[in-house]
Amino acid sequence: MVAAFRRPYPAYRVNAFQASANQPMSEINTTPLIDVMLVLLIMIIITVPLGNHVLDVDLPGESPPVTGDPQQFSITISPAGQVFWDGEEVNREGLAERLAHARTLSPEPVIRFQPDPQASYDASVQVIAQVRDAGLKKFAFIGNHEFRSFGKD
Repeated sequence: MVAAFRRPYPAYRVNAFQASANQPMSEINTTPLIDVMLVLLIMIIITVPLGNHVLDVDLPGESPPVTGDPQQFSITISPAGQVFWDGEEVNREGLAERLAHARTLSPEPVIRFQPDPQASYDASVQVIAQVRDAGLKKFAFIGNHEFRSFGKD
C-alpha cells in the first residue's frame, strides 16, 4: 500500500519568510501606507495655492525726523488733595487750561502723573479724567514701585 504524502503545514499557511505558521506575523506591509501618504501629498500640493493671491500694500513714505525728546509735564497730588503742575499749585480750571495748551504742542508732550501714596483716590481719578478729557494720549504713572506692597505690613 502506498502511503499518502502529507505536507507538514497546510498550503495556505506556508510562508517563504517564516518557518513556522504557528507564530504571529511580525512584519508590517508598508506598501498601502506609502500609497496613502503619496495620495495625501498630491492632494495637499494641488490644494495649496502657489502664490496666486497677491495683496497690494501701500507702504508709508518717509516720515519727518523726530527732533529731540517730547516735552514732559509733571502732575502731582499732595495728601491734602492739592494738584501741582510742574511743582506749581493749580486748581481744576487751571489744570484744564494747561492740559489744553499741552494738547496743542507738537510733538505731544508726556504727562507724568505721580500721586502721593496718601492722596485720596477720588482726587487721583478726577485728575486722570481731566487728562483723558483733554485728549492727551501720552500719560505715564510715576512711582509705581511705592505701591508694590499695598496692603502689606
